[in-house]
Amino acid sequence: MAGLPSLHLVPLLTRPPWGGHRLAALGKGEGVIGESWEVWRENPVRGDDRPFGAIADFPLLVKLLDTQALLSVQVHPGDVEARERVGAPHGKAEAWVVLHADPGARIAYGLSRSLSAQTLRERAESGEIEADLAWLYPRAGDVIEVPPGTIHAIGPGLLLYEVQQPIDLTWRLYDWGRGRDLHLDHACSVACRDPLLSPFRLPIPIAPGIDRLVETPHFVVERVTLPAVRHGWEALTVIEGTAEVDGQTLAVGATVVLAPGPTVVSGAGVALVSRPGSSSR
Repeated sequence: MAGLPSLHLVPLLTRPPWGGHRLAALGKGEGVIGESWEVWRENPVRGDDRPFGAIADFPLLVKLLDTQALLSVQVHPGDVEARERVGAPHGKAEAWVVLHADPGARIAYGLSRSLSAQTLRERAESGEIEADLAWLYPRAGDVIEVPPGTIHAIGPGLLLYEVQQPIDLTWRLYDWGRGRDLHLDHACSVACRDPLLSPFRLPIPIAPGIDRLVETPHFVVERVTLPAVRHGWEALTVIEGTAEVDGQTLAVGATVVLAPGPTVVSGAGVALVSRPGSSSR
């Protein structure tokens, strides 16, 4: 695959009621947008009739999220549980990089006390689970890892970069009384029901201008100060300044997929770069 040009994908947008206007301000579209799926096997490739998955097997989903209301309290399964319970090819591990946080913005991350599976279900059904959630107050630049089994809910006022295994597999535990379907059998069976350690990950400098933000068997995320030389397959998203790849200028929020082989990424900016982890190679 060496020698391929970088690929510019057309983002796929979702418009849930909890979305905001920050993604529109980044040029993703108009109106309320909750998610911009930047890199996904179904994304159209600009200048090509094929979806990205027909060109490369890139086993990640990269998103931008803008939240202006609470998302559901939810949990994702691991690989084994996803296969055994619903026949999915794999589970959903994910991680977030906080790009913006309004004052007081918060994320529910795990429980404040240990619960049995039966008690968890009962309190989810009654709404009492609201009192059992442990809350984080992230700031811009924070990195949060979300392994499978983590009970979580993203609050309003956040702009997040998310990388995950490439599957849309979410089991709702509680939805703040909005009446959408819950998945209590699945969610309670895979949820971690004890308080969790801090999920914040500290950057690890690995080379001049490169910080390793998170590394799991499924994905690696780095923060890269430009200019830089990268070697693909990687998804590169500009988060500060501008970048230039193959003669095209990328503004904040733009994403490009770098193909194998050295690629010079010039410009005066900062980018987040995600690539498959060791279990995906």
